[in-house]
Amino acid sequence: MGFLKRRTIFIVIVLLLIAIQLFSLDLEKREKQTPAARFVLTLTYYPQKFVSSVAGVMSGTWNDYIHLVNLREENVRLKEEISRLRREKFELSEAGIQNTRLRKLLEFREESSYPAVPANVIGASPSILRSQVIIVDKGTRDGVTEGMPVASFDGVVGRILLAGDRSSEVLLITDPVSAVDAYIHRTRARGIVQGTGAGCEMDYIEKKSDVSEGDKVISSGKDGFFPKGVVIGTVTGIGSKGSFINAKISPHVHLNSLEEVLIIQKPVNSLVLNE
Repeated sequence: MGFLKRRTIFIVIVLLLIAIQLFSLDLEKREKQTPAARFVLTLTYYPQKFVSSVAGVMSGTWNDYIHLVNLREENVRLKEEISRLRREKFELSEAGIQNTRLRKLLEFREESSYPAVPANVIGASPSILRSQVIIVDKGTRDGVTEGMPVASFDGVVGRILLAGDRSSEVLLITDPVSAVDAYIHRTRARGIVQGTGAGCEMDYIEKKSDVSEGDKVISSGKDGFFPKGVVIGTVTGIGSKGSFINAKISPHVHLNSLEEVLIIQKPVNSLVLNE
């Protein structure tokens, strides 16, 4: 019964709307508005207002949905663009840093009186017994031999400990078995720079020598390994050892962050006695 009642009401409403539309069409032919016309206008207000409101809500909802979809797509696009720009900025920055390092290496190479082979640091020593060693990607096929000095644009790095066909081990100046004949740059006081594992010390400096914290230490060229005048480090502390002055040396090269080095092709054991 309820279904038939609702069906009847629905049919009546539909017929009423059809009648109103037909009556409205008939009114278009009349010159004067009648009370019936005003009644029809009033009667159709609410259905039209309802339909207009529903259409407005649906249109607004649809537009909002389309707007949100566009915003979501735009947001994804902007995030991708920001990510790309950040990546490009990082790559440009990294390329700039590398370019600076390589330019300084080239300048160092041009200033050296010996030919030099540029090499990339590709690893650290595989041995836990010798930690002050790095691996570079140049070997005997590149003209590298054991004992050749290794430097960066900042100064002394070490020397070739073992040369393979395609790679070599570099013994850092911080290794306890490393030793470099050196000068105090300011006063020309001479001594031997040796590795301590964590840094370096300059031993065998004569007691009467003038040595101060902050003094630069350079290679003397008298040990048959390193060319003369390459920076080794800076004096950070002064003490005594027996009848000699002992100085703590901070290496000038950041050995833990090396990426490129130069292997100086200086003949080993070509001692210079009168420099």
